[in-house]
Amino acid sequence: MSPVARPALPPIDNETPALRRAWHAVTTAESVTDAPLQVWLLGEPWVLVRLDGEVRAFVDRCPHRLAPLSVGRVCDGVLQCGYHGWTFAADGTCTSMPPIGATDHLPARADLTPAWGVQEAYGLVWIAPEEPLCPPPDFPEWGADGFDCIRTTFVRTPVSAAQLVDNFLDASHFPYVHEGTFGDPKAAEVHDDGIERDGWVVRTMFSTWYRNYDDPLVATGEHEAVQPQDLLKEGSASFTVYLRLGFPVTGKTLAILFCCSPERNGSTHVLKLVARDDSYGSEEMIAKTIVDEDLILAEDLRVLEAYTEMVLHLDLRAEVHTKADRLSVAWRRLLADVVGLADEQVATELPEVGVPDPAVTTTG
Repeated sequence: MSPVARPALPPIDNETPALRRAWHAVTTAESVTDAPLQVWLLGEPWVLVRLDGEVRAFVDRCPHRLAPLSVGRVCDGVLQCGYHGWTFAADGTCTSMPPIGATDHLPARADLTPAWGVQEAYGLVWIAPEEPLCPPPDFPEWGADGFDCIRTTFVRTPVSAAQLVDNFLDASHFPYVHEGTFGDPKAAEVHDDGIERDGWVVRTMFSTWYRNYDDPLVATGEHEAVQPQDLLKEGSASFTVYLRLGFPVTGKTLAILFCCSPERNGSTHVLKLVARDDSYGSEEMIAKTIVDEDLILAEDLRVLEAYTEMVLHLDLRAEVHTKADRLSVAWRRLLADVVGLADEQVATELPEVGVPDPAVTTTG
């Protein structure tokens, strides 16, 4: 098949419709109860509520007068609009219109618009507004034997979700942005083990350096503070990144799931989860992890929040790229394919798009 020519794509932001075909972490599982909760995703309000013991998600809009359902309540196991009392079953079907009394016919237009999918994973609630191109990210260390599972402080920022993911996939900024935490000048030169694209996922392994003050033998002088690390980074057709740091000196692992919920332009909810096997249940170490990870994110935001545009360019000619940016470039090309699919209104098969990068291995 010949490559498909496309015009240059515009930048993406937190309201780019093509990202409806992805899983997004929007809030914590315990925050969703039988009291309707409003969340925003891709510029649209959604209502989350537990019905029949399961989390349900609907566009936060009653079909009658478009009132937010999040100001309603659960009554006798159904969701009731707080404006005129219309009620809706767990699948979104309208079950009654009290102001007009009993009726034998309730029009389909009175039903709610549900998300394609809703699920709970890693203590978070995930929404896919439309059928997603790939499954939710895997986080194998979460709940695994020997690993402590830690939530950092969840924050909101005006930075777009795409910019945050692009930053998290990058490894060349460590010595400069994170010089106050783990960054070291030895990490300035970046090498990867080759970029792999597997369907709607891109990944690579970096061999780099890390200032590891969590190693107790650094304080005793038995180990150097700056240690090698094997760094796996994996991005997909979503705004979530899986990261795994392996430390050859200590034999320990720290893994992160970095979830960026694109609420609307000007607001991204960052939900970062950490799993590590060197804290041994220590409350002090867990508390230190939260402080450290919050500080690392703050270092990134100091740069990212200074941008004048909260967008990510898919037209690769808009910026200058180097070989250190190969993972970021591969992820942007993946997003370009997502946007291209939406524009072309084709099925979920991965098309041949553009000229493949000889440095990127494609599988799947």
